[in-house]
Amino acid sequence: MQDFIIDKMTEVFSSGDISYVKWDMNRTFTDYYSQGTDSSKQGEVAHRYMIGLYRCMKTLTEKFPKILFEGCAAGGNRFDLGILSYFPQIWASDDTDALCRTEIQTGYSYGYPMSVVSAHVSACPNHQTLRTTPLETRFNVAAFGVMGYECNFCDMKKEDLTAIKIQIALYKEWREVLQKGSFYRGRTFAGGLETSGSILAENDGNVTEWTCVSQDGKKAVGFVMQKLVAPNTQYEYYKAKGLLPDNRYHFFNRFLKYNVKNFGDLVNTVAPVHIKQDSLAHNLVAKFVKMDGETEDCYAYGDALMYSGVKLKQAFGGTGYNDEVRFYQDFGSRLYFMEEE
Repeated sequence: MQDFIIDKMTEVFSSGDISYVKWDMNRTFTDYYSQGTDSSKQGEVAHRYMIGLYRCMKTLTEKFPKILFEGCAAGGNRFDLGILSYFPQIWASDDTDALCRTEIQTGYSYGYPMSVVSAHVSACPNHQTLRTTPLETRFNVAAFGVMGYECNFCDMKKEDLTAIKIQIALYKEWREVLQKGSFYRGRTFAGGLETSGSILAENDGNVTEWTCVSQDGKKAVGFVMQKLVAPNTQYEYYKAKGLLPDNRYHFFNRFLKYNVKNFGDLVNTVAPVHIKQDSLAHNLVAKFVKMDGETEDCYAYGDALMYSGVKLKQAFGGTGYNDEVRFYQDFGSRLYFMEEE
């Protein structure tokens, strides 16, 4: 059977200019039995299967060294150190919902580097959960893995396509840090107690926090995401990890603009005429009027960024909005960048 698979897949891979193969395994082995194995040794079947699979993969990847092979965790749970000897990356889960992926990728980080975890920006409402999350959050989560897009660009709005172009350029700029840097976990959606320096604090599980630091410690990317907004909780902070404590860093975020429709009928608090939600006038205003996001820009030493953290600009709290207020809705997130001065 192994030789048959090798021969047939060799025919397929030789049939064209193939540069990428996703080896999917959507069948979980549970109740199995081999007639070729003694009944007292049925426990060997799973092990023999894995050894056979590895032989197939070793032979095929050596035969076709220019093909990028990607494994798949779906169904077959093929995310293990053995398969990584042949596949440099593995699709982490068919669940691409950004909120779920944050927890999935946090879990993977305990055993695997993020450079082997494939993570995609997908359409919303999400195909698995029907949850709608911001495009920027979907990108922010995927950027900490081997980032890609699985969207129908033909159906996307012009402003989303523009945002994606900017995201791709940003990812390429920071890919060396994100893929080859050291990954650190801060607060997590799991909640519980977190340790920050010598301080032990309670985390209510509404926030996840990541930091990825370059090998030389001179650059880092931070990530903060919240699950749900609670009224009058404008305060938030970010604490880095893994920085060089005595080095001075420039800490900054991306400058973003937001659709005025995200603010609903609050537009009428500033509009000279009444604007009905989702009306032609509302859509016209949204086309030309964008709300400026907040700017974080400061200099601090690594130990301050790690142990004291950065108090972020206050989030929207029901009244008043300007470029010093953080627009931070359900499933909102931010990327923060740190560069040695």
